[in-house]
Amino acid sequence: MLVTARDIIFLWVARMIMMGLEFTGEPPFSDVHIHAIIQAPDGRRMSKSLGTGIDPLDLIEGGPRPPVFAEGGAFPAYGADALRWGLLAMASSQDVRFSEERIAQGLQLTNKLWNAARLILLGVAPDARPGLAPVAVEDRWILSRFERASNEIGERIERYDFSHAALALYDFVYGELCDWYLELVKPRLRAGDPEVAATLLHVLVGTLALSHPIIPFVTEEIYGFIPGAKGLLAAGIQLERASVDNGAESAVGRVIEAVQAMRAWRDFSEVRAGAIVPARLGASGYDDTREHLARLARLSFSSDGGDPVASVPVPGGVVEILPSAEVDTGAAGRKRDTRRATLEQEIERSERKLANSGFVEKAPADVVRAEREKLERLRAELGAL
Repeated sequence: MLVTARDIIFLWVARMIMMGLEFTGEPPFSDVHIHAIIQAPDGRRMSKSLGTGIDPLDLIEGGPRPPVFAEGGAFPAYGADALRWGLLAMASSQDVRFSEERIAQGLQLTNKLWNAARLILLGVAPDARPGLAPVAVEDRWILSRFERASNEIGERIERYDFSHAALALYDFVYGELCDWYLELVKPRLRAGDPEVAATLLHVLVGTLALSHPIIPFVTEEIYGFIPGAKGLLAAGIQLERASVDNGAESAVGRVIEAVQAMRAWRDFSEVRAGAIVPARLGASGYDDTREHLARLARLSFSSDGGDPVASVPVPGGVVEILPSAEVDTGAAGRKRDTRRATLEQEIERSERKLANSGFVEKAPADVVRAEREKLERLRAELGAL
């Protein structure tokens, strides 16, 4: 396989193929991966003489921003892994503008993985070892989600689709492993549950191996702290594979949606962050996850309590909010009234603009189209409100 940019396909790629066929009778490679050329943030080519070039070491170790960056100042020390991830996330078959935001996102990923590993390794016993020991629905869920992520990322790397591979890795580590599985099993980890320790170590080692081609330095460092780890991660490891579990994915997916809905309601209703709200669960499909919903949404489920003061739709039914001092029933109404007034003003302004023939006839077509789409969104939000 040959890696190159498109600007030298004829001078370099075609010439090697022709010479290989001429002198050996065989092409020198079977695949050519044509990667993007990273441009300066303003779209110009990177050049030292133009002041548009970026020294990778300045991104890794911290250094001055080139003049092409309007904000000036210095780059923070993002590290080599963050730079690798960011460049891969920018990857395309077309030329792309440099995005410091992608590098910063890569740093978030490496920090998140490091902190997750620290939480796991400080919580498991010294004699714990990776293994498949799923005893709860959330264990089966994370093993299933890891299998899907592993298959997807592996297939995308095989197809040289590095951008989507990097983004899929970010979504799994950040969204599923850290934001949900670790939160679901923290009580069991603190209690010294050996089965959850084995599952956590299995998923952590698998995630390190999956991430290693993209962020090799932090993953190799973490692997050195895994109990019983031998050799280098780069030398390759063998892990027992789990199977995809659609039932577990459905059950935990349902509770994740419910927790998100409850958190949105709490925020909208201005419920104090640490308050435990009495509620009644009027939804099906939570036999194995009822306690998770209560803990993560800060609810106290009861079978009585009188008439609810609010009902929050969740998959399979509703969560009924019972009367308590923690719930200000007027807060949501006041916020809704404020938002309704704002929407009505924005809709009126947009309608006046679109009723103006001068704007519709003289403005670029994409601007007029964007304004019409904006008006539709505003009307839809007002209707939902």
